[in-house]
Amino acid sequence: MCLYFYRNDVDYILEYTRKTLEKIGVDGIVLADMNKKPVTILPKLFEYAFYAHHKRIKKAEVEEIFHLFTNKNEMYNKLSEMATDTLNTLFEEDSSKNAISWKASF
Repeated sequence: MCLYFYRNDVDYILEYTRKTLEKIGVDGIVLADMNKKPVTILPKLFEYAFYAHHKRIKKAEVEEIFHLFTNKNEMYNKLSEMATDTLNTLFEEDSSKNAISWKASF
């Protein structure tokens, strides 16, 4: 799932990858706190969504773009959904013939 927009002759694609979520965690952002701290987490979620396709964009430009957006509440909901969907891919079962099953010994 991606969020698309166009600004100043540039097509932007905002998306999260597993690598992005890893960086979010390393930087101390707890996705479980999204609903508890939207004022601090929403701008960060927005910033990290650029990393998959626009790594070289400057933080000041990301902040400027963020402030120009309308309907931030809906955007926050979509970014939260995108991050959660990406997080859930970590727990998907491998259904290929090479899948490895395991068991614990006691």
